[in-house]
Amino acid sequence: MEYYQANQNRAGQTVAVLNQFFPTLKLSGVDAAGLLALADALNPLAQSRDNALTNFDAAVNAEFQGFLSIQRLAISLPQAAEGELDDSVEEEAALIDLLAPAYSITPRTTELALERGKKVVSAVTKINAFLEDATPARDPITSGGQGVAALTTAMNAQPALEQAIEDHAVDATTARTALRTAATAVARLNKRFYVKLQAEARTNPALATALEGITTTTGHLPGTLGIKKILQGGTNGLQLLVSYDNGTFDSNATNTLEWQAVGVDQDFTHHVTADPSGNALGPFAVGQAVKVRSRVTNTNGTTTSSTRNLTIINPAG
Repeated sequence: MEYYQANQNRAGQTVAVLNQFFPTLKLSGVDAAGLLALADALNPLAQSRDNALTNFDAAVNAEFQGFLSIQRLAISLPQAAEGELDDSVEEEAALIDLLAPAYSITPRTTELALERGKKVVSAVTKINAFLEDATPARDPITSGGQGVAALTTAMNAQPALEQAIEDHAVDATTARTALRTAATAVARLNKRFYVKLQAEARTNPALATALEGITTTTGHLPGTLGIKKILQGGTNGLQLLVSYDNGTFDSNATNTLEWQAVGVDQDFTHHVTADPSGNALGPFAVGQAVKVRSRVTNTNGTTTSSTRNLTIINPAG
């Protein structure tokens, strides 16, 4: 369970004891019904958090697919140009030399792919003009049916995709903070009510026995294995690639990644051992929505992460 769920469970247990022994007890103006209401109010906050994470994951994946499109064309168009041009012809050899600045950049990141892409557009545009003026005219440079226009379109779209990530990251952080703050407030009330009830239990054996039904060991649960990103890639671009937050993998616990195909599986029926370097699931079909979450278990219990969602889109061609 998640941190907020553990606090909800404890609140329910606390309320049961309060209703039995001290139904009118209040702390800071909050009675048993108020505590239960605060615990229930965590559910819509968790849903808002999950919605924000879903939007963030979709934005990250869209930017990644855009990057892959730029990267592919920035690599393949110069190769196609070299295949078209004859380096034994002086004028065509000079055109091949125009590609050197692009070759000097390895497009391993979005920024580098964009930098290389701009140089490719300039060089290939010049090459296309030469081919068009040839007698007879020769076809423009393409790769996989795409040319300079497709590369330019992909590059122009990328800044908006990158901005979307930042916007949704802020939304996700805000939603996470709201849930954590509210859950912490419930946790503090749980503890305060427990301390108050403990004081009363010194002279009330029945109450002392009832207090044993309140879970107070949530602090000893294992830490959550944080999911950093979920992207599609791998085999045919249709696998789900899961990476984890640094420092959250506990080698002394059992770390599992669970997943389900929405509309196919009733629950998280699939699982694999979590690999700290990341996991690849699938491949899946385009349009398939997939949910994933991590589960960490030790002798004190089990902790799950928030559920992450991604709908598989057409991979970068």
